[in-house]
Amino acid sequence: MAPRFGLAAAFLLIAVSPGLAQPRLDAEPSGPCLWRVVVKTEPHPLLTASFRAKLSRDLVAALQPSIGPLGAVEVIDLDDALAGKADAVVQEFAGKGFAALDGARDLTGVKTHFLHVAMRDGQYRLESRQHDGFTGLASPVVRKQSTRSAELVGRIAGLMIDRDFGLTGTLDPAAANATEVTVHFRGSKLGPIDRLVKAGDVFALSRISRAANRAAPPPARTATGKIIAPPPGSEPPPALTPAVHSFTLLKVQTVAADGSAHCAVIRSPNYKATLPGGAGVLGYRCMKLNTMKSAIAVRLISGADGAAASAPIANVRAAETGFTTKEDPKDYLDFRDGLYRSPRELANIACITVALGKTKAEHFPVPVLGPEPITLRFELNPEAEARAVYERSAIALSTRASDARIAQFGAFESIGKLIKVRKNKDARDRARAAFEAADASDKVLTEELQELKKQDIKVPGADKLFAAIERQLAALRTDNSRLTGTLKELEAVVGKEGDATTVGSDLQAQTLNARINLLLAGGDVEEALTALDQLATLAPNDPSIKSRKEKLEAEWKPKSPEHAKAREYLLKTWPAVATINDLNDSLAPLRQAVAVCTKAGDRHAFRRLLVILGGFPTKLTDLIKDLDPNADADRKALGSAKVIRDVVSKVEQDVIEFLKRE
Repeated sequence: MAPRFGLAAAFLLIAVSPGLAQPRLDAEPSGPCLWRVVVKTEPHPLLTASFRAKLSRDLVAALQPSIGPLGAVEVIDLDDALAGKADAVVQEFAGKGFAALDGARDLTGVKTHFLHVAMRDGQYRLESRQHDGFTGLASPVVRKQSTRSAELVGRIAGLMIDRDFGLTGTLDPAAANATEVTVHFRGSKLGPIDRLVKAGDVFALSRISRAANRAAPPPARTATGKIIAPPPGSEPPPALTPAVHSFTLLKVQTVAADGSAHCAVIRSPNYKATLPGGAGVLGYRCMKLNTMKSAIAVRLISGADGAAASAPIANVRAAETGFTTKEDPKDYLDFRDGLYRSPRELANIACITVALGKTKAEHFPVPVLGPEPITLRFELNPEAEARAVYERSAIALSTRASDARIAQFGAFESIGKLIKVRKNKDARDRARAAFEAADASDKVLTEELQELKKQDIKVPGADKLFAAIERQLAALRTDNSRLTGTLKELEAVVGKEGDATTVGSDLQAQTLNARINLLLAGGDVEEALTALDQLATLAPNDPSIKSRKEKLEAEWKPKSPEHAKAREYLLKTWPAVATINDLNDSLAPLRQAVAVCTKAGDRHAFRRLLVILGGFPTKLTDLIKDLDPNADADRKALGSAKVIRDVVSKVEQDVIEFLKRE
């Protein structure tokens, strides 16, 4: 698997600015780390409650000795995390999985490891990846293991997760063109760190900025309620926002007894500034990568579509010790089967130079994580390179906005289910966590969108893409406003549950009303009608309930067979379309179905359709991510994907405009 590098950070490499801002970023040498492991188990008869409980105990037993006095390990189920303890990364993981860990979000200080457990072909399949809330960095790869023994699951999972713990640190303020820096490690005053870091280790970097318009997330707590990272002072500190600093790495030279390390900065000489600063930039943080000694393979791509080179268009060489103009024959990579392959192993870091004769050379320092191909972009035209990076940044932002909407939809469904089984306190906590996560995502994404729009780079279709992102964010805010009303109703219900004078039927009726409003906001009319039947049973003498149900039934009843068929297509048939070719064929019937439902005034179907459209950018990105632009069929599919994106975006815009008129 190729290493993952942040697209927004890649964009930042184009336009760098002067040195670091003050004040100095807190290294937290006395701050313990909360290492939270969130476990998601797929439904299966063997993955029982007792299995999950044993897995939790095994993980704590394996990981707590590893971290020692530097922090505390906490293991929780994903469902429990979503019911009140979830920050934004957990919310997004529930909707999209491991890919959600790549998005930028405000720092929480919590190191969160996600473990996915499933049964496949008689084996326990384990996958893990972490997001570090102190640096904003994610592990570059998803670890995968399997076993047939239930007794070994906890041990194997512990080894997988411990492998990627990733000690974190903060850089001393340094000049923008620094070649050496000092790193102070988090928790270094709590215990020895010499077993966690040594000379030769490689660290990834993130640039930390102060958010101007929002406070930091609430301080992290353990399961027992202990505050792990209390904010300094009485006033809430500002939120800290990370940006992955790609193609700049730190290599440890020496480790000092005081818990600091002297590191060499390995960066591309193509960029003028090693550690660019700017308005709001507080400093840099880093996280250790689990590098190794291995041969490497490099795939070169170019163009807006990311076409891979099918012939040796450039000379590629790689060394461990840095970039040099001296050419050593043993450093050159051989081109075979579409990949440049090293004839020897490299330890921990590969300083890769891609050269096109004497006219152009680019340099890429990358961590050595294994033999899986490393994908690098090498453009023949610098202007084309800038446009391609800009477009990828915009598409990535669109996907992250879609991820935030998916997480919000998932939260609405979870809240409704909790209300249905009368777990009102859990529903309230879930609603509160969902509101805070969506609000934080909205603010971060809005800021990044404004920064992108300020850049003077002309890319065809960028305006349409930005407009689609703005619609996603507007919908995120609208649904969060609706969630505010549900949260208030749940607060009132939970408050009355402890009141002995409260009549049980009245409390249940108030809870049902909260659920009905939530269902109608998402266009789930059939479930809302069922809930209204339950409400009528609780209050048989209330004529307003019967009137409300009859009115909703009349609105939901198809106006004609054509209308019923169009609604069925929009809400059931079209969401199930699963390939680029089928999506391309679906565009005409999609527009026709929208036209029919518009004529029928079907606002309930359109509310449900907006939920479906909210997750569409992520679905489309997943469908095209593995396509090869060098293959004729895939190149055609990539062209179709752009048409699909524009048509679906226009449909979404039309639906929103219709609902505004209602």
